[in-house]
Amino acid sequence: MNDVQNDYVWGIFVVDETIKFPNFFPIGIYTARDVAVNEINALPRDHNYQLLQLPLNHNFGYIHEKSGTLVGMDAIFHEHFHFKDES
Repeated sequence: MNDVQNDYVWGIFVVDETIKFPNFFPIGIYTARDVAVNEINALPRDHNYQLLQLPLNHNFGYIHEKSGTLVGMDAIFHEHFHFKDES
């Protein structure tokens, strides 16, 4: 199934568990989930990855209500690919 949409993209991020948020960085953006997953499966398995469905023209930052600081992301669908953790 090809799920190309005009309202979001799929982003591949490498996860670095040694630092605090943001502990991941983007390495690819795709218009279809299946293409992004194929790319993830071809990547080196010495890292963990996340696949995020990122809405276009939408701010998904999460602001802490009391402190007013940006503390993360909200309402983002994501999947984890834990290759580094495999035995």
